[in-house]
Amino acid sequence: MLDIKHITFYILVIIFIAICFLRPYVLENWVIYKQLPYGHLDTASEPVNFYIKPRYRKPYRYPFKFYKSYPVPHLSHLE
Repeated sequence: MLDIKHITFYILVIIFIAICFLRPYVLENWVIYKQLPYGHLDTASEPVNFYIKPRYRKPYRYPFKFYKSYPVPHLSHLE
């Protein structure tokens, strides 16, 4: 004989399956996208939102420079 725990479990499983079939947009959709300029592939949930992030930044402790002798004598920023 089935007790209340088994009946509750079966009812919850049936409700979950019904939600999955009747409302598929509730589940998270995944999108594969390509990052420019190098073409790296990645996945993310939809919608994919991007923000502008400059790839260039000033060197550490800019404008401080120090003397380097390699490959030619010159002043260089810290790296």
